[in-house]
Parts: sequence; structure tokens; C-alpha cells
Amino acid sequence: MDGTLAEFQHVDQLETLYEKGYFANLKPMESVVEAIREIHANYPEIEVHILSAYLSDSPHALIEKNQWLDEHLPEIDSAHRVFVHCGTDKKAQVPGGIRPTDFLLDDYTHNLSWWEPPARGIKLLNGINHTKGTWQGDRIRFDSDPAELAEKIVSVMRGQAQIQDQKPVLKQEIPTHTTKVINLFAGPGAGKTTCALGIAHYLKTQG
Repeated sequence: MDGTLAEFQHVDQLETLYEKGYFANLKPMESVVEAIREIHANYPEIEVHILSAYLSDSPHALIEKNQWLDEHLPEIDSAHRVFVHCGTDKKAQVPGGIRPTDFLLDDYTHNLSWWEPPARGIKLLNGINHTKGTWQGDRIRFDSDPAELAEKIVSVMRGQAQIQDQKPVLKQEIPTHTTKVINLFAGPGAGKTTCALGIAHYLKTQG
């Protein structure tokens, strides 16, 4: 969820992650939330799940992640939410295991690499990740129009396109890239909770 559906918020103290309200108040990435909502509503053949890690020793994290989804994506009911302890292999926790037809939408290359094989990953470029360009698979920028973003995700899942967007340029950055869509060949899910303070932020910004 963090960095994919909700904006990742860097914190200066580890204790902040344990404060009541931290996860519940994360700002939604509206374009991504709307895109997932559109996929859920218009593509019934795609079963959407939320896959997210949480701080198991926090009294608030799991409760607040569910509260966040209840507020911003109530369409995804509790039966389609999978929460795992932080540091756990997400792939191993999926009920029934993952299949070649499963796709993970995530902002963190490490999670995506774990997902493949047998399934496939789609990297969400959220403006602070993909600084080294280590992920060579499909990648989609978060600031696309929601309908366009949903269409890109579905086209990858259907094997109709390979999407290789470039890193979004945030307001404080100097433009160096433009978006590129390669329409040649080839659900969604989401994930990741901050597990360690400085390390997590460093890894997010590095890849």
C-alpha cells in the first residue's frame, strides 16, 4: 500500500511509525486509487487483492491499514485483503500460492523480483523510486490519468503491451525524461510497509 496506493511519508524517528494515526492519515495517490477502482468495476474477470506488510508489533498498523482501505477503497472487501508481517516473503503468504496469471503492482523492485517467477510484476513509478533503473520489466508512472493508468495495467495483464514509462518529474526536479509507451507485447495488487527507518527510505530511493 505505502508508495503504491498511499504516498510514502519519510519519518525522522522510528517511533513515528508506531504513533496512532500515522497509517490512517497517509494521503492517497488518487490516480492509482481511482485506476484500481475502475479495474475492479469494469473488468470483472480481474480479481483485485490488496497485499501489504505491516508492523506486527504496532498496536495501530493493521487496524489503520484496514481503516484506510475502508475509506479510500471500500470496494476491496476484507476477503480480498492480505496482510503479512513486515519482513515476510509476500509471495509465500498468498493463499493457495501465486500463479503465472497473477500480477503484482508495487513500487519496490525487491518485492517485484520476489514475485517473478511464476507470476509477473509491474512497477509503479511514484516519483521517488526507480532512480537507478534496475527494474527492466513493465513500469507505469503514477501521475497518469486514472483511466489511462487502468488501461495500461490491463493491457499488460492481457499481454497486449509492454509499458516502459520513464520516472515522473516532480516539481522540485529538473526534467530529464519523457514518457514512452512501447505498444508491442506484454492484478493488480499493491504492497509494502516501511520496515526500517533509514534503510527503508534509502532502498526506496535507490531502486
